Amino acid sequence: MTGLPFPEPRLSDGVVALRPWRHEDAPVKAAWGRDTAIVRWTGVPANYAEEAALAWAATVEAARQAGRAVALAIVDDASGVVLGSCDLRLPDAEDRALGEVGYLLAREARGRGIATRAVALLVGWGLRELRMERVQALVHPDNPGSAGVLERVGFQREGLLRRYRPGEAGREDRVLFSVLPDELVAPASH
Repeated sequence: MTGLPFPEPRLSDGVVALRPWRHEDAPVKAAWGRDTAIVRWTGVPANYAEEAALAWAATVEAARQAGRAVALAIVDDASGVVLGSCDLRLPDAEDRALGEVGYLLAREARGRGIATRAVALLVGWGLRELRMERVQALVHPDNPGSAGVLERVGFQREGLLRRYRPGEAGREDRVLFSVLPDELVAPASH
């Protein structure tokens, strides 16, 4: 299987841009391990160390080269400040038409439509350039903010996956959302 490309040209809507992760981003990513919301809703561990962030970057680059995922930094298009992370994965290595999106935002970027813009950019690229026919996302039922991001770009709720993922208190439910190529909605520009 061939690797996944980075988007070229870079994805941007004039407000946010998506770019490959850089070595110098490790302190920013490590800081997310001190954000209780990020630790609760994502796979970022509490007290994340810079060394672990660098190891994560190497792991996601290997996954990209193997054709399994592409992970990008969400940045402010004007300043280049890292605001979050967005990735597009192939949950089934044999089915390149099926994608799964994940995302997170730093505390200071929340509530401004940044995740909505980033998800629309990355999913739109996956549908157009990678010829995906469906992109899905999994959201914890107690995380309405994340569900709202997906709904604003056209994802539809499909159902509840009971005891789907391991969590701190045992297996946790997830809500499955998906979007098809003709359903994606671009967020309004500012």
